[in-house]
Amino acid sequence: MKTIAELKTLSQWVGYTSNKVPMCPHTGGAASSNNPDTWGTAAQAWSAKKRYGWAGVGYVFTIGAGVVGVDLDDCFDDNDRLTDDARQIVQMLNSYTERSPSGKGLHILACGSIPNSVKRPGFEMYNELRYFTVTGNQYGEPRDIEDRQGELEALFAVYCDVDGTPPPQVSMSEIDPAKAGRYAQKALTNAMLTVSSSANGVRNHSLFKETASLVELVNAGALERGDVERAMTAAALASGLEPNETQKTIASAFKKVKKVRNIPPPRPRYIAIEDTV
Repeated sequence: MKTIAELKTLSQWVGYTSNKVPMCPHTGGAASSNNPDTWGTAAQAWSAKKRYGWAGVGYVFTIGAGVVGVDLDDCFDDNDRLTDDARQIVQMLNSYTERSPSGKGLHILACGSIPNSVKRPGFEMYNELRYFTVTGNQYGEPRDIEDRQGELEALFAVYCDVDGTPPPQVSMSEIDPAKAGRYAQKALTNAMLTVSSSANGVRNHSLFKETASLVELVNAGALERGDVERAMTAAALASGLEPNETQKTIASAFKKVKKVRNIPPPRPRYIAIEDTV
């Protein structure tokens, strides 16, 4: 676990302009996320922000610091309520969370590591070569930067691209219902949240039940077995289950469940067309 105060002592801070260009506290020129010479402490960055009139300050991620950032874009509705997916992620990580400068997104900081950065529409994870704006405008109950290795691994398993490339953009009419990725992804996220937050005494039962439900999606071809195994293992370990027990329960679910989930077709998306005069 770390605190924001501890992070502020690290020489991993920069300023940023109104268009989010990172700036060096020492020279007032542009900073680089891969050049530590262009970073400073939080105090140095804040002093430079006031001197040069920058928009704010930000923290640069490095693997050595052991902090991962999760960026959720446009995750509030018109009534300032979190979207379902964002709420699940916030509850799952249960770590330092603050609003982005626009107030419409969230930045979450948690201790741990991930294999590589992830960039998906509305969701990003970084542990190096990137900076986060830091506003101090915390969302929800104030928390430190908590140890969340298992939860971070679970999120990575859900959101990472296997080949490192973004999925192709196709129209909804071209998507095979049996490959409905959004539906399957939401099911996996819900299962991880349920298992990772399970109380002592029902954790193993919860792991089997949630994994069995996901196996139906694997049988339908909507999820890969390896993805489910990695995600549910991480969630189970985060809940406190022992590795051997976790492995046996997941294997049992795959062995016993033969049912194929009937996946609903994706909902159509409508695009407003501007009237011509």
